[in-house]
Amino acid sequence: MTLRKTLIVWLILTAAHLSAQDRLRPITVNLIAEPRTVQILPGDSTSVWSYTGSSEGGGRQSLGFLPNSHLGPTISAMQGQQIKIKLTNQLDQPTVTHWHGLDVPADMDGHPAYAFPTGESYSYSFTISNRAGTYWYHPHPDMATADQVQMGLAGFFIVHDRNELALNLPSGAADLPLCIQDRTFDSANQFVFNPSMMHGFFGSLVCVNGQPNYVQNVGSRVHRLRLLNGSTSRIYKLAFSDGTPMVIIGNDGGLLATPNTKPYLMLSPGERAEVWADFRGKPLNSEIILQSLSFSGAGMNQGAALDVMTFKIVQQVTDNRSLPANLSSIPAYNLWEAVNASNPKSYPITQANGHYVINGASFSMEYVANNEVARCGTLEVISVSNPQGMMHIAHPIHFHGRQFQILDRTVVPSSVANWNTVKDGYNDSGWKDTFMLMPGETVRILVRHGKNPGLFNYHCHNLVHEDMGMMRNFRLNP
Repeated sequence: MTLRKTLIVWLILTAAHLSAQDRLRPITVNLIAEPRTVQILPGDSTSVWSYTGSSEGGGRQSLGFLPNSHLGPTISAMQGQQIKIKLTNQLDQPTVTHWHGLDVPADMDGHPAYAFPTGESYSYSFTISNRAGTYWYHPHPDMATADQVQMGLAGFFIVHDRNELALNLPSGAADLPLCIQDRTFDSANQFVFNPSMMHGFFGSLVCVNGQPNYVQNVGSRVHRLRLLNGSTSRIYKLAFSDGTPMVIIGNDGGLLATPNTKPYLMLSPGERAEVWADFRGKPLNSEIILQSLSFSGAGMNQGAALDVMTFKIVQQVTDNRSLPANLSSIPAYNLWEAVNASNPKSYPITQANGHYVINGASFSMEYVANNEVARCGTLEVISVSNPQGMMHIAHPIHFHGRQFQILDRTVVPSSVANWNTVKDGYNDSGWKDTFMLMPGETVRILVRHGKNPGLFNYHCHNLVHEDMGMMRNFRLNP
């Protein structure tokens, strides 16, 4: 190798090293939860609650903003990077923020016990241990989570790692975070929140990134869609209007091992999915609608067909990108390795005092039942069941503190017909932190508890149910 070539190689390697070092510099973010007034519909402006913020360090990409959106800034970080977030509460009520899907210490996780009052701040500090994926953040105060999320408090938290960056997936303008929520507005363009205690809240308009009738201009190339169901209660059965299948490359905990092609995608509140959306060959100015198809048996107001958003092809682009056959390495957990393989923990969903509960009782700030305790680092199997009964509906179940793997699903014979309208859209492979549970269905998960001891929550992510007490504590001991 000549001296000139040696110098070029050295410069390239040095630049790559410096770039990696820059990406791992600590990030400091200042967030404020505050009331704002924004223009959403024609006419009167709308009062919202919003996360606003600024960043220090971590390079220019640590904080981004969704165009024309009142949703919070998108936080971007690398695996292994340290982040410090100072959250100031300018609302008229206590709040606390949960970093949904991230593996963080108990006092950083947004347990309701850490809610803090108006005018005060809370300092979060943790190292990003999660693999690359689409995570998010939202309020988590007891009995007020649904109201605060419904007013607009939510934001994306995107994690990257070296393995993901090496795949050359769509990036920049082709990497699209899309938060799906439903809203109802009154005649003065103000949010209306009138939930049913048993069923939840279902808005009359679907919004994406805070905007109704959302149109995303795209080029005739591949896009990476980061889909988040940020709705309070509504479940979506997502499909493209032109019949293009959903090519799923990621879920709650990041990239799958291999791409998974499905006719549609079920996405319940709190769940995320990453989709390889290939718009190559689509005619200029053509439109493709992301729809929610009809399904049955999930409860009142669930399952009606509706349009979610529109993709419009506005530019012809040459894109020779190919879908990677292998996306990531995911070690499979085995049931026989679980410390309680012969005696799974069982958390049934039932009703008590006119509302839903999980594991037999409503939420108590500090109480932990005997079957809600485990040691850090152990592998356990947990069974969550949704037995039949009055007012029987689907529930999205979320576990804080650790990603897990879904072992299996079973359903009682009388519920099979409704289950068949959703089962082909479950995105169960890889790592999960939230899953949908249909009436008559039982889901078993395998979770290796993390290294962080303390109290963590698990709950229904129909946020109306959570606020009514369908949430429990889980304690990890060292």
